[in-house]
Amino acid sequence: MNRQSLILLYALAGLLLFSACGQQSSPDNSTEANEGSQKVAQEEPAALRTITYLGTDYEVPAAPQKILFMSAFESMEDAVVLGVEPYASSAIGDDDDPFPGFYGTVMRSTIPLLGTTEETLEYLLDLSPDLIIGTDMETATVHERLSKIAPTIPVSHFGPDWQNNLELLAELTGKQEQARTVIADYEKSREEARQLVASLDQNTEVLAIRVRGQQMMIYPEDVFLNDVLYEQLGFKVPGLIQKTGQQEVLSLEGLSQMNPDYILLQYDLYENGGSMAALDELQNSPVWQGLDAAKNSRAYVNAVDPLVSGGGTANGKIAITRAVLEKFR
Repeated sequence: MNRQSLILLYALAGLLLFSACGQQSSPDNSTEANEGSQKVAQEEPAALRTITYLGTDYEVPAAPQKILFMSAFESMEDAVVLGVEPYASSAIGDDDDPFPGFYGTVMRSTIPLLGTTEETLEYLLDLSPDLIIGTDMETATVHERLSKIAPTIPVSHFGPDWQNNLELLAELTGKQEQARTVIADYEKSREEARQLVASLDQNTEVLAIRVRGQQMMIYPEDVFLNDVLYEQLGFKVPGLIQKTGQQEVLSLEGLSQMNPDYILLQYDLYENGGSMAALDELQNSPVWQGLDAAKNSRAYVNAVDPLVSGGGTANGKIAITRAVLEKFR
């Protein structure tokens, strides 16, 4: 082999060796680049946005995946109406059935919060929610502690804010179209019910009662079912209710004196020791059986689901209006 051939052979061998080294190093460089990109992605915080609720701005995740309801019972009913399953929520029932009745239709996989407020606050750290929906009835101290865990919005328990509450949850979860449909359907039913009420005797008296702890309870005209019955649908406000400033016990004597034309009574087992005894005793009493509403078969038990907290939610307004349309024709 001459000198030129030998030089050419060495050059070719060197080129092949360099090419092989380059090919071997490429995967390592690519892996390092991928790992770097993954690390940046992991460290990048979730996208945030600002929403306005009742005049206050809140910075929240753009697309929250782990929404937790902390004593936000109004929002829990809104979740049912919108078909939103929360990540975790204060329970309504007990260990065996934390989300009874209509709640169970959307909260099948929701983590129930069954302990005291203090126990729940400690548990929240482990749950790591990305958004907390609370209540404006909570103390400032609890709200501050919740806000340190995740962005927290205290939802109003005031009945007139029902539409703002519904639209808030809809905006957070992308359910705006469903919320608009719910509101439109309710307004249509409300108008139909108002026409029905107007066709009745203008002196017709309706009384809403809730049995709690084996006692009959009545409420002011803008609380419980009353806001819908009297303000939204136009029933006459009974004198007894006009004098009621807060939740008050109603005696059999007081019920007899009023003697309403219609009674809407709610009876929840969870509020009465798991027993129907108090209801049976009430309905079998001479006073109850002597009421015009009872004698005319116009005393309705749980025509409005006892799990409905009142007329301060879209769910409550729909349920109360539906009961009037079904029972008062």
